[in-house]
Amino acid sequence: METLKGIENSQYNYNLLLTTKDAYNEDAKQFVLFLKANRLPISLESLKEYAAYLEKEKKGIRYSANTYNKRIQGAKERIKHIFYNSPYATNKVACYRFDEALKTIKLKKINSVSVNRDLILTSNEVYSIINNSTDKTVSLFVEFLFATGLRISETLNILLTDMKKEKNKYTIRILGKGKKERDIYVSIPLIEKIIKINNGSLYLFEHAGKQYNRISISRRITIQGKIILNKNISAHTLRHSFATSMLEKTNNLKGVSKYLGHSSISTTANLYIHSELSFDDLF
Repeated sequence: METLKGIENSQYNYNLLLTTKDAYNEDAKQFVLFLKANRLPISLESLKEYAAYLEKEKKGIRYSANTYNKRIQGAKERIKHIFYNSPYATNKVACYRFDEALKTIKLKKINSVSVNRDLILTSNEVYSIINNSTDKTVSLFVEFLFATGLRISETLNILLTDMKKEKNKYTIRILGKGKKERDIYVSIPLIEKIIKINNGSLYLFEHAGKQYNRISISRRITIQGKIILNKNISAHTLRHSFATSMLEKTNNLKGVSKYLGHSSISTTANLYIHSELSFDDLF
């Protein structure tokens, strides 16, 4: 399975690599540029050459394990996109051999799954986006995500009927991963501001009678983060920042883990408790 049988090296297939707009799209673009520059077909051998290229030091710079994995995973996902849109996708044996062949290109092991401290935003940075963004929809989402620590998908799925107004807060029922329910709490002024601006009939966040698109909102947050902070952030960055802030403020690992909807305390600990020594620890 050294080549992707039945999938010819053509401009059509280069374009097909980039068809789906997802988190891997930029990585797919880098893969296509590599193939074109080296006049390589779309094949397993080409993917191996790409992996070797990513391993090499270039002008004194070497890709981190995270970047290497993201590039390789992006290339794999787009190759899958081509294969599973080909006639060979109906052949179960071919599918099995194809998947097994892709597994031979290994990702790098990373010692820690913890969130990089550099990707955590301070309160000042968050409010800088809220106050300075020219995209007022982004400002609203950033404020809400940082106030709640919700995933963007959880946020977009909040129904007006999921919310209960109480004496000094709104309690919102969230349906998270694994269809597990949990409650989160949001200030009355923030919820009423969102309701007033969005004027939704079904969802808390609604535009022209429709639910917002997850990828579109995430992309808009990334754009504003780059413009205002010169940082590469995403909607999930706000969740990481909320979690880190809450752990520092409360020192309540179990409570924060439950509030985030994690399956176990160890998940929260591995992500947000940084056990490595810093420069300040040493000097």
